[in-house]
Amino acid sequence: MFPGKHLTHSYRFKAVIAGLILAAFASCTAVKNYPAGKPFVYQTNINLIGDFSNKEKKELAASLKEQLDDSMQARRLEKLAWQVLKKPPVFDSANAEKSMIFMKALLKSRGYFSDSMGYRPVVIDTVKKDQYRTTINFYVRPGKLVHLDTVAYNLQKQELQHLADSSQKSAFVKKGDPFDKNLISEELDRLTELYRNNGYLKFNRDELVGLWDTLDVSLLTPTLDPFEQLEILQKLRLRRENPTANLEIRLRNFDSTRLVKYYIGNVTIYPDYRTDTAGLVPHVKVVEGITVIQHHNKFKSKIFPPNIYLPHDSVYRQRRYVRTINRFNGLGTWRLVNIDAIPRKTADTVDFIIRLTTARKYSFNANLEGSINQTTISGNLFGIGANVGVQNRNFAKGANIANTNIRYGIELGSANGRQFIQSKQVSFNHTIYFPRFIPSTKRIPDRFRDNIRSFFSFSAANTERRFLYNQTTVNGAFGWEYSRRNILWTLKFPNIEYSYLIKRDSLKELIKVNPSLANLFTDGFISSIVSNLTISGGKNNKLNVLRINFEEAGLVTGLIRNKFLDSQLYRFVKLDVEFARLIRFPKASIAMRGFVGAGYEFDFTRDPEKRNNLPFFKEYFSGGPNSMRAWGLRRLGPGSSIKPFTGSGSTPDRYGDVQLEFNAEYRHPLFTPFGIKVNGALFTDIGNIWFLKGQGHSPEEVFNINRLGKDLAIGMGGGLRVDLNFFVIRFDYSYKVKDPSPTPDNASLQNKWFAYRFFEGGQFQLGIGYPFIF
Repeated sequence: MFPGKHLTHSYRFKAVIAGLILAAFASCTAVKNYPAGKPFVYQTNINLIGDFSNKEKKELAASLKEQLDDSMQARRLEKLAWQVLKKPPVFDSANAEKSMIFMKALLKSRGYFSDSMGYRPVVIDTVKKDQYRTTINFYVRPGKLVHLDTVAYNLQKQELQHLADSSQKSAFVKKGDPFDKNLISEELDRLTELYRNNGYLKFNRDELVGLWDTLDVSLLTPTLDPFEQLEILQKLRLRRENPTANLEIRLRNFDSTRLVKYYIGNVTIYPDYRTDTAGLVPHVKVVEGITVIQHHNKFKSKIFPPNIYLPHDSVYRQRRYVRTINRFNGLGTWRLVNIDAIPRKTADTVDFIIRLTTARKYSFNANLEGSINQTTISGNLFGIGANVGVQNRNFAKGANIANTNIRYGIELGSANGRQFIQSKQVSFNHTIYFPRFIPSTKRIPDRFRDNIRSFFSFSAANTERRFLYNQTTVNGAFGWEYSRRNILWTLKFPNIEYSYLIKRDSLKELIKVNPSLANLFTDGFISSIVSNLTISGGKNNKLNVLRINFEEAGLVTGLIRNKFLDSQLYRFVKLDVEFARLIRFPKASIAMRGFVGAGYEFDFTRDPEKRNNLPFFKEYFSGGPNSMRAWGLRRLGPGSSIKPFTGSGSTPDRYGDVQLEFNAEYRHPLFTPFGIKVNGALFTDIGNIWFLKGQGHSPEEVFNINRLGKDLAIGMGGGLRVDLNFFVIRFDYSYKVKDPSPTPDNASLQNKWFAYRFFEGGQFQLGIGYPFIF
């Protein structure tokens, strides 16, 4: 039946519209170095014909496109708003035919045995007379998907058969599943691993073979009975509508030497293995049945048995062998781990020799970091810091890792054309990681033992803020770190910290005219429990990270009464949650972050000056290159307060007990000069800080859910990211779209949208690395 005249006009109209759309998209692609006067591959499309869901269609079409011959693929370079097609291949029908062979092979491996396909090239003349862009459309009809009617194991040896039958719940192929060669291959790998984990040391993948048959032999049996013939025809029709295959997994060749079940014999370890040991006297020691042979006596012999998972006289299991290798690799003390399995010729026993090549005991690192906060109102602040560190990979001969770091940083400011040091800080940190749980206990399940390490840390820091204060902090903590797959959890108990504050004259004068500052700038003693949890994950083009931090201080220690604790002890709880997501696209990415945190100092804290707020070194602050970028560091909030930063009634730095923040960035590539990637970013930051208690603070400074819309600050801007592979230098410029806490000189602009002049309401930030997790 042919279409009517009106329908033909409709087709023509749609064709014209489609041509215009195609031309519009074509104009977004620049073609360079094309073969003049010859049709070249401009675009290749895979058109699937059949009943598929959108997800199935997208996945199968993408897999088929990967099978195209290289000469049939037009690869484009993505730019900001266009694409570049360089050196497109000349169209050749032979390459199209070759591509169809590859696609047919893929379809058969996926269970499509009755496919049909063809292709049609479409040449489009462009404005350039010698440019012939060719779009090749492949039309693929995969046909009916074959399903597995039966899955059978025929393994001849009784124990192998039993292991296969008893583990069918975890099989990759089951009756009724779609036929898929990849899944069959994974099933053969699963069985191989299963047998090697049950003593069959020499068993390998080549011992197994999968045989399948899509033909029902009973349908070929000749018969003269018309009723039987009708029944066979009916079965054939049903089989065409729902094609099936039978799968049998069996041993390829019955080789008895590969089917011996082995048990673990002797284990010998060389923890400081070298090839040049001639003339050295070995030190031999047997610890818990394991022979330790050293030539340089670098390690305590007792540390090795807990890290070797090859118990004497037990069945050989490959997972224990791999676990032992991973354990020594993960400790960081050795750079090369080698385990040789040596089967005995006359017995079903295998001995193991472990050779460990040590890494350098000491390593050193140094790095420089910097940041810039610049505004025409507040002047310039330039921060620079230097870090120097040393790592000992075999502390106390126990394969413990000891890290020592020293940092020195200064913040330079300018006023009245003069440069001065705004602040300086020096800090020392020493942390020792023990690759085991301390104290030793057998109550921890074996499957978790490798994922736990203990640590002890000590740090000391001194911070000098010009004319304001000098703070000295000492901290010591003992704790545990648990990492498994995408989870990292740390617990510090106890965490002991003492802060000593010397108030300078300027701060004392500020406190006289603004007594509430006395509640912020305090020093004292913290005895707390600190817990941190990080969970990472995501699928395909999405990455997620969730961080949860909790600290409880003084609730138990505060039950002890003495003069020192009564005057110095802080008693508070603090909880913050951070979630970040990165969404990656072919040409760009979107990074988002949300943060909420709050801390509460208990009313039963005995020192009255410590009851109203968290200690200032535990408070939240906003602004700077990694937070609200339209504001300088510690220059936003709290709430909708209007206060000067200097002079009478001023607050030099802004702190809070509560913080809310949301950040979003759109990142895209710009250009690559001299092989250095330069990316652009458009971003927005929304957030603020608040006090939690009203004592000593105005209502505008205290968190109130009803004022949230008014109190939130909003900044927008753009920037550059110079990617040097080992780190990223970031330049950002952000504008105050909505400012809830301006200086008194700009009080009339409070909470007005886009009220500042562009350069007066802007902030330049320089940073190292990305502004938040991603």
